[in-house]
Amino acid sequence: FQTAPSSYQQSSRLLSAATGDQDTALSSNKQLDKSIAQQFTIQVCTSTSCCKKLQNLGLDQYHLLGELYEKAKIDNIETDLIIEDGGCRGGKNCKLGPCVAVLHEDFDGSVALEGMGQSEFNERVFHGVSMQDDVDRVWGCVANAIDLMADEENET
Repeated sequence: FQTAPSSYQQSSRLLSAATGDQDTALSSNKQLDKSIAQQFTIQVCTSTSCCKKLQNLGLDQYHLLGELYEKAKIDNIETDLIIEDGGCRGGKNCKLGPCVAVLHEDFDGSVALEGMGQSEFNERVFHGVSMQDDVDRVWGCVANAIDLMADEENET
């Protein structure tokens, strides 16, 4: 994976080693920084494999997009953060899908976030995102990353 430009070295905590502890993701009560949120994109895999897994649960391919958009709306960043459908994140990931990837404008490809499981962290993709708890965990990790980056930006 590509490292961040030197101006974003302070954001290294964003990519720090995952603990494997699912409870490390924060659900922030404070307002998320809109300028930091604009740097992120959430991509929901709409490959055939991931969509079939959702269909088996009685959900359509846009279910996860809607759930994540609702989270962004609750945190008042739905017009800042990009939430979109995306292509396959690799067949191995789709076998563990439905998959969700998080991208940041200063990195190539998807990023690993605190709160991901170890295999997710290694692949930089959330696996098995289908239930509300899964969506909550993804959103918690994204919100935590926004908070961390905002705090580090305010420290400088």
